[in-house]
Amino acid sequence: MRNRTLMIGCLAAALAATGLAGGTAARADDEAKAPPDPTRGQWDTFLDPLRDFEDNYVSAGQKAIEDATKIHLFAGFTEAYTWDFNKPRSGSLIALHSLEHHNDGVPAIGQLGASRPSEGWFIPGFGLKLDAGKVARDVKADWNGNGGVKHGDTFETNDFDVQEAYLTWTMPDDGPASLKGLSLKGGKFVTLLGAEVIEPWSNYNYSRSFLFSFAIPFTHTGALVSYPISDKLSVTGGAVEGWDKVQSNNQGWSGMGNVTYTATDQVTLAANGIWGPEQTNKTGNKRGVADLVATIKPTSALTLLLNYDWGHEDAAAPGNEAALWQGFAAVANYAFTDRLSAAVRGEWFEDHGGARTGIGGTFYEGTLTGKYLITQHLYGQVEYRHDESSRGDAFPKDSPGQVNSSTGPIPITKFTDGQDILGFAVTYVFN
Repeated sequence: MRNRTLMIGCLAAALAATGLAGGTAARADDEAKAPPDPTRGQWDTFLDPLRDFEDNYVSAGQKAIEDATKIHLFAGFTEAYTWDFNKPRSGSLIALHSLEHHNDGVPAIGQLGASRPSEGWFIPGFGLKLDAGKVARDVKADWNGNGGVKHGDTFETNDFDVQEAYLTWTMPDDGPASLKGLSLKGGKFVTLLGAEVIEPWSNYNYSRSFLFSFAIPFTHTGALVSYPISDKLSVTGGAVEGWDKVQSNNQGWSGMGNVTYTATDQVTLAANGIWGPEQTNKTGNKRGVADLVATIKPTSALTLLLNYDWGHEDAAAPGNEAALWQGFAAVANYAFTDRLSAAVRGEWFEDHGGARTGIGGTFYEGTLTGKYLITQHLYGQVEYRHDESSRGDAFPKDSPGQVNSSTGPIPITKFTDGQDILGFAVTYVFN
């Protein structure tokens, strides 16, 4: 309850702050430029006072602040409820998931953020994202360099996180023409790898894929350089402390890079990679991942997202053997109307040696997510997901036995093979 109150209070404060700086006049000045609200003029006109408040104060306030200071403020809040029919302990992470919890009413994530571009030669830009809720704990980095997020590391195990905090610098307009577009970033930031992100409002499905959960990192601390070679091709590269670390656990550095090619307006291809030492107090054993992402829009209503990952780590599997993992995920998102859309995801993931999942094997999942815009900034989702494994004991339901509860042992009752999950989410976001 304390976390819920804190998150709602922070979100309300952020929205109020943006509203103080704007108003009806600011909204009117920008009305011609703003995209039309797809939720207006339909069956739920009784919500128009809420839409008016969003447009006239919050959105207009965001724009007024950005016009005056060049600082873009944003906020998001997601309350979700997921039910695993295998009935694990309430509040626990669902088996082989990274961010979804069973039968838990604690808000998933509340986020406040701000960003500003650099200005001229000497004024840097910045990016900041502050998270609260269960997601903040689940993506927490190793801040003290002791090799992991451990019991007793108070900050690392609470429900607050500084997801991103970095400075940026972009070559000014009066710089060399050959370096136009060159930019630098230094601090803590999210990874370049993967097709999904931490914020649920930036993904098509609510639950995250196995690839997001096990194949790649969440965040890094380090520095990156980006450069647009042409209008279609850009590159990024730099050095980071490693996977999900603020302070190194081995005094080593990892190299990370990205190449993005915009083939057409409908097709974008990205190749990402990271390589370096990740094991505590060891720099000889290296971990590397190659990550490929394709975004395809055959029509304005249909978006396809394809993601393949291949990973390898020296001496990370039992018997001091090398660990190997790979997987592929495909997402199709279709907008039936401006307000109603649905996303389907299919995926397989192989973890040879068990270094990523802790148990090893081959895993599959199929997910169907429906989304409906209530207002331009408020939407609801419903999701059904089925997980399967080549192992007989990957999910609690697959092996006979019992689970312990506060009232004593409870026999496991079979629902289906694998794992079935039903989820609901409501999100309010200004970005």
